[in-house]
Amino acid sequence: MALPVAQPAEVLRAWQKDDQYEKQLADSISKLLPLQHGSKAIPISSLLYKSFTTLKDLQTLGEEYSGIVQVDDSYHKLPSYYARLASVLLSTFGENLTRRFVNHVGKKIETNRSLRSEAQDLFLIAVKTLGDVLPQIQSIHRALSYICGGPLQIGKNLTGIDYVHVRPAATASYAHLNLLGYITLLHAFVCCGQSVYLAKKHLDQLKEIPNEVDNEKTCVACLEEILQPCVLQCGHIFCHQCCYGALNSCALCRTPFTKNTVVPLMNYYPGG
Repeated sequence: MALPVAQPAEVLRAWQKDDQYEKQLADSISKLLPLQHGSKAIPISSLLYKSFTTLKDLQTLGEEYSGIVQVDDSYHKLPSYYARLASVLLSTFGENLTRRFVNHVGKKIETNRSLRSEAQDLFLIAVKTLGDVLPQIQSIHRALSYICGGPLQIGKNLTGIDYVHVRPAATASYAHLNLLGYITLLHAFVCCGQSVYLAKKHLDQLKEIPNEVDNEKTCVACLEEILQPCVLQCGHIFCHQCCYGALNSCALCRTPFTKNTVVPLMNYYPGG
């Protein structure tokens, strides 16, 4: 006979206990590491803790405390070693690797000279917004776990791991968990909406820049009044200080240029 699926309250209790033990282990490890490597204590402690419990086919201290056991999606067997290994790696390094990947994509877009200025700005804002939304994805997943059940870690869901009870659960004191889930879900959606709104506002501001530059006779690169105007090979005009300064590609179309191709415009006044 199949064991009953673990209720959200017991899964939460187990996760809180395990998180507490991992933080205590991380605190001990940080004392052994050089100061500059102190931030590595958290992933090291998480990997060690899960390696000596989950990867050994044993309950974690939190799971034993709550009376729950990890199972595969059939709810009849323990998860395979490779499923457990994947869930451990995703839980330990998944968020950090995802954030690094997003930052890497942002840098690649920023240095890509083949993209038009408008496309580059659009992609950079989209990548930044994705980076802002990433923490909310975890919050949304956790809120759904509070409401519907299932593991709190996205890595366990991706690898088909869930929990069952091995002893009766004491859930009477956790009747507020559904409410907490809905509040967490609402907060996450509001934060996501705010990030999207700021991205749209930034895009709208970028669209207005050309008109502002024309009307105010300002240099797009430094946003100051154009003094001693110079024209680049692409035909766009900037001030002398920007053309012969740090600028090495057109701020409007991203076309690269060298200093010896810059043409000073004598007796020319932009907008005149």
